[in-house]
Amino acid sequence: MSFDTWLLYLFAILLIAVSPGTMAVLSMGHGIHYGKSRSIATAFGSVTSALILMMASAAGLGALLSATEYGFTILKWCGAAYLLFLGVKLLLTKGDGKDLELKNIEGKGTPKQLFKQAFFVGISNPKDLLFFAALFPQFIDIGAPQGPQLAILATTWAVVDFSFVMIYASMANVLAPTLKSSNKLHWFDRTSGGVFVALAAILVSREN
Repeated sequence: MSFDTWLLYLFAILLIAVSPGTMAVLSMGHGIHYGKSRSIATAFGSVTSALILMMASAAGLGALLSATEYGFTILKWCGAAYLLFLGVKLLLTKGDGKDLELKNIEGKGTPKQLFKQAFFVGISNPKDLLFFAALFPQFIDIGAPQGPQLAILATTWAVVDFSFVMIYASMANVLAPTLKSSNKLHWFDRTSGGVFVALAAILVSREN
C-alpha cells in the first residue's frame, strides 16, 4: 500500500469519526452516565462492529448488497428499528427529583451491556455500512497481497475509532458534574432519545 493511499484513507475515516452520528450520541451518553473507564467497553464495541464490516467488505459484502435488491433496505430498517428502540427507551426515563451521585450512576450498566449497545449501533450504522460496502474496497490494491493491506487498514480504523469514542465520552464526562441533578440528566436523556428517534426517521426516509 502506498503512503498516499493510506493518507487518503486516514483522511476519509477522520471525517467519518468527526461527523456527528449515532455512535457519538451513544458515546456521550455512556460517558455521562457510566464514566470514562466503562466507556472503554463502548469503544471496543464500536471497533469490533467496524472490523466485522471491514472483513465482510473484503469478502465481497459490497458486491453482494449491490446485487441483492433488498439487501440495503433490510439492513436500513433493522438499523432504524434499533435506533428507535434506544430512543424510546431514553425518552421514557424518569427523574426522581433527587440529586443523583455520579458514583451511583457509574454503578449501573455492565461493560458487557455497553459493549453490546455500541456493537449493535455500529453494525447497523448506515454511514459505516455505505463506507465499507462502497468506498473501502477502493483502498485495496488487488494486485498486491491483501493480508498486509487489511492489517494496516484495520489497525488505522481501530485506533481512530477507539480514540474518537473515548474523546466523545471524556468530553461528556467533564460535563457530568454540572448534570448530576436527576432533572438535568433526565433532560439530557430525553434529548439523546429524541436524536435517536430523529435519526431513525431520517434513515428510513432516505433512498438506498
